[in-house]
Amino acid sequence: MDKKPTIALLICLICLFSGFIYSFQNPSWNFLASIPLAFLVLGFFLMGALFFGYLAFLPHIFYGLAIGTDRNAAIFLYIFPITVATYAGAKLGFALESDFKLEKYFLEEGKSVLAMVVIAVLIAIAIEIALPQIISMIPEDFLGMNIKEGETTLGFLDKLAGMVGKP
Repeated sequence: MDKKPTIALLICLICLFSGFIYSFQNPSWNFLASIPLAFLVLGFFLMGALFFGYLAFLPHIFYGLAIGTDRNAAIFLYIFPITVATYAGAKLGFALESDFKLEKYFLEEGKSVLAMVVIAVLIAIAIEIALPQIISMIPEDFLGMNIKEGETTLGFLDKLAGMVGKP
């Protein structure tokens, strides 16, 4: 693993859990909880790639606040695809930075970054599909939290398909 993307990933995870813990104790606004996980994973990847990976922590703070407000224990399920996507985005961002400095070409990292993003999105969709079964297996009030099913990618795409034909 590369140093810079790994450090950026650790900072992002600290921000995610800090936002979760703060918002768990002091509920606040919550707008990211209604976005499907697969789209969030792509957003985490893009924020990691934008600004060369230095601002990747911002969506983690906001998502931690949103999940903490809901007291949603699903953060422990969502952490793997979010981590993979953030690492891929940070790796691409830092590769772009080194390409601008003419140190190496960012396309050298292209295959591994693309593979990580595809894996993260597929895992996110699998979690979205399996979440109703997981919810039925977990007790109702687990450490003061519940696992809540949010918007799914398939449901979001169905809504979009329904809106396409309407004036």
